[in-house]
Amino acid sequence: MKKIGIDIYKIKDLYTGLGQFSLHFKNEIRKYENEDFEFHYFAPKLYCKEHPDEQRLISEHFKYRYFQNWCPVFDLWHSLHQFPSHLPNPKSPLILTIHDLNFLIEKSPTKAKAYLKKLQNNVDRATVITTISDYTKTMVEDHLQLKGKKVSTIHNGVYHFIPTDSVKPEFISGDFFFGLSVFKEKKNFHTLIPMMKYFEKFQLILAGNHDTEYGRIIMDLIKSEHLESRVILPGKISDQQKRWLYDNCTAFMFPSLAEGFGNPPIEAMQHGKPVFLSNACSLPEIGGSAAYYFEHFDTSYMVEKVKLSLEHYNNHLEMNIETIKKHASQFSWDNSICKYLQIYRDTLNV
Repeated sequence: MKKIGIDIYKIKDLYTGLGQFSLHFKNEIRKYENEDFEFHYFAPKLYCKEHPDEQRLISEHFKYRYFQNWCPVFDLWHSLHQFPSHLPNPKSPLILTIHDLNFLIEKSPTKAKAYLKKLQNNVDRATVITTISDYTKTMVEDHLQLKGKKVSTIHNGVYHFIPTDSVKPEFISGDFFFGLSVFKEKKNFHTLIPMMKYFEKFQLILAGNHDTEYGRIIMDLIKSEHLESRVILPGKISDQQKRWLYDNCTAFMFPSLAEGFGNPPIEAMQHGKPVFLSNACSLPEIGGSAAYYFEHFDTSYMVEKVKLSLEHYNNHLEMNIETIKKHASQFSWDNSICKYLQIYRDTLNV
């Protein structure tokens, strides 16, 4: 039996993309333990303390961070993101999963250069590299020296919400568009605000942590457009509220300019909803022909795009719902985990 260490350390930030990825990866891969593999999970100290009944958790320790030779030796170690806080024992082969290179556009040139150097060091240490989209794979190939190492794309699994386990939020007063993300400039939410002046019967619900500089810019824009009663920023929402919003929105809006994958659009598609995306980064790859795309962000163009697309969606409602749900179904955790297991087998020759 091969012992595999899996770095789920980012589970400490549970309500971020990496936190959710780590949680669902752990929960799903547990189902595949057999005579070939035994999984061990490197986790934050607090998580280990709060989950004493979970088997084979490895608690973080400063000696593992600074003295890698003291780390337990595994047949294989899988870091679930590109900037792990701890690297494995040098005797353990490393699989490195890279989610994005967004720092190239989010950070200053000096900081971006430093991040790129750090990532290059991790790539040099890795035995195998995986990415969560072909878009990220292309970025990796363009900006890093791979030295003959193969890069494999494995799309994320997306957790399937159960609509019956849902709660209607108090801030809903009628038909609405829905968007969901931490408020960062790359999310491009500000392009949606002026558009709402032309959808007088609709609310726009933009959920997620808006206690950021960009969140404050959005709030100022809402005030300047006199849309306080119709553009709602509820902050973080519960899973039950999220499920209700996905299930009852008229459309889902996600005009982001920088994504390694993009889980929220697929979550909305699981409910058969029309999804409006930018045509940038990984989103055309993830949304495919089942989504609608903004080619640019002129307000009059966006208004017309939404109106015509919703007309198209509603004119072929049953067919479109079926097509959208079928597209979303390919991004299952079963599919994703099976591909990672094959990477494990190939790396270990089992």
